[in-house]
Amino acid sequence: MAKEKNPTFILELKLSTELWQTHILNTRFEVARKLYNITLSYALKQLRRMKESKQYRQNIHEYRKYKSLFMKAKTKKEEQLYKKELTVRKQALNTLRKSHQLTKFSLHGVIAKHQRNYNTHIDSHTGQKIADAVCKSMEEALFKGNKAHFKKYGTLTSVEGKTNASGIRFKKEDNTLYWLGLKLPVIIRENDLFSQECIANHRMKYCRIVKKVIRGKDVFYIQLVMAGIPPAKRINTTGEFRHKITPSGRVGIDIGTSTVAVSSKTEVFLQPLAPKLPQFDQEKRRLLRKLDRSKRSMNSHNFNEDGTIKLGVKLVWKRSKNYIKTLYQLKELYRKRSVYVKEQHSKIANHILRCGDEVYVEKMSFKGLAKRSKMTKHNKKGKLQSKKRFGTSIGSYAPALLISIINQKLGYLNKEIYKINTYTFKASQYNHITDTYQKKKLSMRWTAIAHHRIQRDLYSAFLIMNSNLDLKKTNRGLCKRTFDGFIKLHNKYIDGLKLQTEVFPSSMGIKKAN
Repeated sequence: MAKEKNPTFILELKLSTELWQTHILNTRFEVARKLYNITLSYALKQLRRMKESKQYRQNIHEYRKYKSLFMKAKTKKEEQLYKKELTVRKQALNTLRKSHQLTKFSLHGVIAKHQRNYNTHIDSHTGQKIADAVCKSMEEALFKGNKAHFKKYGTLTSVEGKTNASGIRFKKEDNTLYWLGLKLPVIIRENDLFSQECIANHRMKYCRIVKKVIRGKDVFYIQLVMAGIPPAKRINTTGEFRHKITPSGRVGIDIGTSTVAVSSKTEVFLQPLAPKLPQFDQEKRRLLRKLDRSKRSMNSHNFNEDGTIKLGVKLVWKRSKNYIKTLYQLKELYRKRSVYVKEQHSKIANHILRCGDEVYVEKMSFKGLAKRSKMTKHNKKGKLQSKKRFGTSIGSYAPALLISIINQKLGYLNKEIYKINTYTFKASQYNHITDTYQKKKLSMRWTAIAHHRIQRDLYSAFLIMNSNLDLKKTNRGLCKRTFDGFIKLHNKYIDGLKLQTEVFPSSMGIKKAN
């Protein structure tokens, strides 16, 4: 079950800003960026000093040693002993962090000294939230090995308050955002019953102002962080629900790099994650070629005769007005594509949750699938095979985003997604009739099960749906009881797909009927 006791959701609404208000907001975002960089600079210096100290080196060495021993412990006594030692080392490292002012409250004090110089632009609560963001980046640098980066000009896109009582605050009486003298009306449509119901019936924790660049212009939005579960969306003034209440039942999901297969007792379906994404990619390639032509014509002295860029010398690049204009068009295209993918994923998530509330999915490492292969292989002709895997597809279709959206929506029902063990389950290889495993090539999109020709991904989703409680293997008895119903739904759905005029990805293996 979900660990979060107090569910939270976000309502995003557009702000109505005049030109002079836009200039003030841009100034405040720039001040917030400078405060972030000042605080981060101080924190990085303190981090470097802490790592150079003898105490830190000793403690971190001991901590890593006992952590390795704890992972290799064979008895409970050894585990308890190493666990105690780990606790001692953790306390020592936390004491070092406090002494070097690398805690949240210490950074609050650091940013407060600089924030006082910008009282007309940034309030104290907003300054503290900026310090919290710095603290989070430092924790990732300490515990995850990530690098903390400074914010470049124009890259800070959001500021937020701590409460709705002071600083950045929203008043529901007049639907207006107030922040240090600024009064910004919030746009709420008359037929937007969802937003009206959220504002009327939910407590606001705090507000966040977000800046987006849409068609080359700065547009500001307010994100209201609210307590509770969001209401069901309605379609008219009579209060009719847009979506049915999530029924109880099992749902199996077999998610690929660009497609998703779903199986439940009432419905099965197989579809691409974002069907219109190739159109965005085609336009992106056209803009990139245009940028390359402009770059070469304006900087011919930076290229060799064979078209390659000169190496070993410092190059100065010139940008024409058309180049900059095309660059903004490309940026706008990326924004539209991102919004489209998220919108499509939300629709698929709602479709899945209309099938059931007990969702099972394979535990997959999309980051690992996106990386290049380490092994060097040769094809039948003896030539080297490409080490590329699924990085482009995963980066474009964002399958992990779909899983996170489903998990977020399940959290509103006080539930979470079940992730099966991929290595022991082997859904793509198992046959529940013969109780055997058989490896299949990726090109094999259909499998024969009990004289039935079944789409491979849909059958995997069926097996995942009938998982055991330990999430390690499928429940063969449950598969046999539900197989006849699955076959009827499968055949009906596949026949419907073959009659459609839409062109499907080759990975689905759907051939049109003549």
